Amino acid sequence: MRSGIDLVGLWDCEFKIFGNIIHITLKKQRFSFETRLVEYEDTLVSTVVELPADIIQKLPTGRVRVEGKLNTIPFNLGVQFKKSGARYLSVSQAMRKSAKIKAGDKVKVSFEIVDPDKLELPEEMEAVLAQDEAGAKLWNKLTVGLQRSLVHYINSTKNVDLRIERALYLMNKVKSGAYKDRMKE
Repeated sequence: MRSGIDLVGLWDCEFKIFGNIIHITLKKQRFSFETRLVEYEDTLVSTVVELPADIIQKLPTGRVRVEGKLNTIPFNLGVQFKKSGARYLSVSQAMRKSAKIKAGDKVKVSFEIVDPDKLELPEEMEAVLAQDEAGAKLWNKLTVGLQRSLVHYINSTKNVDLRIERALYLMNKVKSGAYKDRMKE
């Protein structure tokens, strides 16, 4: 099978195979800069890293997801934007705590653009999906945004037993139709 796009030289490709599904991740350019953490009053997460204008110009339009590091702390975030044209990365309280930083502190940021639909599933959810074919079909119909939120809920605890419990609980919710309004056609 051949796509109409020549990926050689333009993208680094990563292929992962999950049963009969091939997931292709395309990575492009790496960006790095130093800046200070800024506080916004009008956003859900008030501490942000504003992206420099020269980097904003190089970003694609629409949804942009990036993976990188804030100092030494890894992140996977969506690039947010304000009506003014500013683009930024939200820095959660947990991320600030891990990096031992606060608003006004100088930080080093490096990231690369990743497939906005890329989602790393925790082992617990992979196991649940592998054992439940009907549930896996429904899971794959959920929007990536909802899947990401549910995965975040599973990953928000370090307790393995609780992670398993959460994965099973969420699969039961998916199968019960609780998210049917958030499924792709």
